[in-house]
Amino acid sequence: MLERAVHEKSLRIYRRLIDMPAYQRARRIACYVSIKNEVDTRTVIQKTIGSGKQVGVPVTREEGSMDFQEILGLSDLRPVRYGLREPAPNPEMVLLPHTIDLVLIPGIAFDRLGHRIGSGGGYYDRFLAQTEAVRIGLSYGFQIIDRVPAEPHDVKMDLIITENEVIRI
Repeated sequence: MLERAVHEKSLRIYRRLIDMPAYQRARRIACYVSIKNEVDTRTVIQKTIGSGKQVGVPVTREEGSMDFQEILGLSDLRPVRYGLREPAPNPEMVLLPHTIDLVLIPGIAFDRLGHRIGSGGGYYDRFLAQTEAVRIGLSYGFQIIDRVPAEPHDVKMDLIITENEVIRI
């Protein structure tokens, strides 16, 4: 997808997100740092921090787990493996799963039942099993498919936001 299209669609998704009561109520938000053509989260991160909310981004571990660590801005991020950008690990800045109000989640595909196909590492499913936070998938409309194969350990989304609609599960 062209950079301009990514930017325009991501901005429309951001506008839908900030209108959501779950976002407005949330004090601590866990958010992925977008790569490649994923829904761009730079605006979400910057504006959310600017509004006084805490934002945590993933810090991945080699054994397949991840934490969400608070950042104060995009300048806290540095390149790591696979094109990802993460803050330098700092245990004092980790947001404990039970304190997070909302998690913004990437995916390759989603269905209207809340299932998602991720990148295959299982990082999000393992993390989401630890929190009661509202789960919101950010997706382009073309990523919504009829059926995503699901396994018992897969964690469903509560909402999926695209540039065209909000899908409530």
